Amino acid sequence: MLPFLSDLTTRTLDSLFTLAKITSKAQEAETYTATYDYLGKAATILTTVGPSGIALANYFRCLSGAYYNFAGSMYQAGIHGSTISFLKEACAIGTKALARRSKEKNTGEEKVREKEGWKQLEETLFRRWELLGICYMKIGDKKVIQSPC
Repeated sequence: MLPFLSDLTTRTLDSLFTLAKITSKAQEAETYTATYDYLGKAATILTTVGPSGIALANYFRCLSGAYYNFAGSMYQAGIHGSTISFLKEACAIGTKALARRSKEKNTGEEKVREKEGWKQLEETLFRRWELLGICYMKIGDKKVIQSPC
Protein backbone atom coordinates (compact mmCIF):
# COMPACT_ATOMS: atom_id res chain seq x y z
CA MET A 1 0.00 0.00 0.00
CA LEU A 2 1.21 3.45 -0.83
CA PRO A 3 -0.15 5.85 1.80
CA PHE A 4 1.61 8.82 0.24
CA LEU A 5 -0.22 8.16 -3.03
CA SER A 6 -3.56 8.22 -1.26
CA ASP A 7 -2.67 11.43 0.59
CA LEU A 8 -1.39 13.08 -2.58
CA THR A 9 -4.47 12.03 -4.53
CA THR A 10 -6.80 13.30 -1.82
CA ARG A 11 -5.04 16.66 -1.55
CA THR A 12 -4.88 17.13 -5.30
CA LEU A 13 -8.56 16.31 -5.73
CA ASP A 14 -9.50 18.62 -2.86
CA SER A 15 -7.53 21.41 -4.52
CA LEU A 16 -9.19 20.82 -7.88
CA PHE A 17 -12.65 20.72 -6.29
CA THR A 18 -11.90 23.98 -4.47
CA LEU A 19 -10.66 25.64 -7.65
CA ALA A 20 -13.80 24.48 -9.47
CA LYS A 21 -15.99 25.82 -6.68
CA ILE A 22 -14.41 29.27 -6.50
CA THR A 23 -14.36 29.54 -10.29
CA SER A 24 -17.97 28.55 -10.88
CA LYS A 25 -20.65 31.19 -10.98
CA ALA A 26 -24.01 29.80 -12.10
CA GLN A 27 -25.07 33.03 -13.84
CA GLU A 28 -21.76 33.52 -15.68
CA ALA A 29 -21.39 31.23 -18.69
CA GLU A 30 -17.71 32.02 -19.10
CA THR A 31 -16.95 30.17 -15.84
CA TYR A 32 -18.37 26.82 -16.95
CA THR A 33 -15.44 25.78 -19.08
CA ALA A 34 -12.88 26.40 -16.34
CA THR A 35 -15.03 24.59 -13.78
CA TYR A 36 -15.53 21.65 -16.13
CA ASP A 37 -11.79 21.57 -16.90
CA TYR A 38 -10.85 21.42 -13.20
CA LEU A 39 -13.18 18.48 -12.70
CA GLY A 40 -11.84 16.90 -15.89
CA LYS A 41 -8.32 17.09 -14.48
CA ALA A 42 -9.55 15.28 -11.38
CA ALA A 43 -11.03 12.56 -13.61
CA THR A 44 -7.75 12.27 -15.49
CA ILE A 45 -5.85 11.85 -12.25
CA LEU A 46 -8.18 9.08 -11.14
CA THR A 47 -7.88 7.19 -14.41
CA THR A 48 -4.10 7.66 -14.44
CA VAL A 49 -3.38 6.79 -10.83
CA GLY A 50 -4.50 3.17 -11.13
CA PRO A 51 -5.87 1.03 -8.34
CA SER A 52 -2.59 0.33 -6.53
CA GLY A 53 -2.93 1.20 -2.88
CA ILE A 54 -6.06 3.36 -2.95
CA ALA A 55 -9.78 2.74 -3.07
CA LEU A 56 -10.67 4.48 -6.30
CA ALA A 57 -14.40 3.83 -6.04
CA ASN A 58 -14.81 6.40 -3.28
CA TYR A 59 -12.85 9.02 -5.21
CA PHE A 60 -15.04 8.41 -8.27
CA ARG A 61 -18.13 8.76 -6.05
CA CYS A 62 -16.91 12.14 -4.81
CA LEU A 63 -16.10 13.31 -8.34
CA SER A 64 -19.55 12.28 -9.55
CA GLY A 65 -21.06 14.26 -6.68
CA ALA A 66 -19.02 17.32 -7.60
CA TYR A 67 -20.24 17.22 -11.21
CA TYR A 68 -23.80 16.75 -9.97
CA ASN A 69 -23.59 19.65 -7.53
CA PHE A 70 -22.38 22.05 -10.22
CA ALA A 71 -25.04 20.74 -12.60
CA GLY A 72 -27.68 21.35 -9.94
CA SER A 73 -26.57 24.96 -9.49
CA MET A 74 -26.72 25.60 -13.21
CA TYR A 75 -30.08 23.87 -13.53
CA GLN A 76 -31.49 26.01 -10.69
CA ALA A 77 -30.23 29.08 -12.56
CA GLY A 78 -32.17 27.96 -15.66
CA ILE A 79 -29.09 27.21 -17.74
CA HIS A 80 -30.12 23.84 -19.11
CA GLY A 81 -27.82 23.50 -22.12
CA SER A 82 -24.61 23.85 -20.14
CA THR A 83 -25.97 21.62 -17.39
CA ILE A 84 -25.97 18.67 -19.78
CA SER A 85 -22.20 18.17 -19.96
CA PHE A 86 -21.92 18.19 -16.16
CA LEU A 87 -24.84 15.77 -15.78
CA LYS A 88 -23.44 13.38 -18.37
CA GLU A 89 -20.22 13.15 -16.38
CA ALA A 90 -22.09 12.86 -13.06
CA CYS A 91 -24.10 9.94 -14.43
CA ALA A 92 -21.22 8.13 -16.13
CA ILE A 93 -18.79 8.53 -13.24
CA GLY A 94 -21.46 7.66 -10.67
CA THR A 95 -22.23 4.45 -12.54
CA LYS A 96 -18.50 3.71 -12.73
CA ALA A 97 -18.10 4.35 -9.00
CA LEU A 98 -20.85 1.88 -8.12
CA ALA A 99 -19.35 -0.75 -10.42
CA ARG A 100 -15.87 -0.24 -8.93
CA ARG A 101 -17.24 -0.40 -5.41
CA SER A 102 -18.75 -3.81 -6.04
CA LYS A 103 -15.35 -5.01 -7.36
CA GLU A 104 -13.20 -3.50 -4.62
CA LYS A 105 -12.97 -5.44 -1.42
CA ASN A 106 -13.53 -3.44 1.74
CA THR A 107 -10.45 -3.63 3.91
CA GLY A 108 -11.93 -2.51 7.18
CA GLU A 109 -15.05 -0.67 8.11
CA GLU A 110 -16.31 2.15 5.98
CA LYS A 111 -16.68 5.42 7.77
CA VAL A 112 -20.26 6.41 8.53
CA ARG A 113 -19.87 9.42 6.25
CA GLU A 114 -18.77 7.21 3.36
CA LYS A 115 -21.71 4.84 3.90
CA GLU A 116 -24.08 7.79 3.75
CA GLY A 117 -22.38 9.00 0.56
CA TRP A 118 -22.78 5.61 -1.10
CA LYS A 119 -26.40 5.41 -0.03
CA GLN A 120 -27.01 8.87 -1.47
CA LEU A 121 -25.39 7.92 -4.79
CA GLU A 122 -27.38 4.70 -5.02
CA GLU A 123 -30.62 6.54 -4.29
CA THR A 124 -30.03 9.51 -6.58
CA LEU A 125 -28.30 8.08 -9.64
CA PHE A 126 -31.64 7.57 -11.40
CA ARG A 127 -32.54 11.20 -10.65
CA ARG A 128 -29.36 12.33 -12.33
CA TRP A 129 -30.32 10.44 -15.48
CA GLU A 130 -33.84 11.82 -15.22
CA LEU A 131 -32.57 15.40 -14.87
CA LEU A 132 -30.30 14.85 -17.87
CA GLY A 133 -33.35 13.86 -19.92
CA ILE A 134 -35.25 16.89 -18.67
CA CYS A 135 -32.41 19.19 -19.71
CA TYR A 136 -32.40 17.68 -23.20
CA MET A 137 -36.15 18.23 -23.42
CA LYS A 138 -35.86 21.84 -22.22
CA ILE A 139 -33.36 22.68 -24.94
CA GLY A 140 -35.51 20.92 -27.53
CA ASP A 141 -33.17 17.99 -28.23
CA LYS A 142 -35.39 15.05 -29.11
CA LYS A 143 -32.69 12.41 -29.53
CA VAL A 144 -32.86 9.33 -27.33
CA ILE A 145 -30.59 9.36 -24.32
CA GLN A 146 -28.94 6.01 -23.77
CA SER A 147 -27.70 4.86 -20.38
CA PRO A 148 -24.30 3.12 -20.40
CA CYS A 149 -25.79 0.45 -18.10
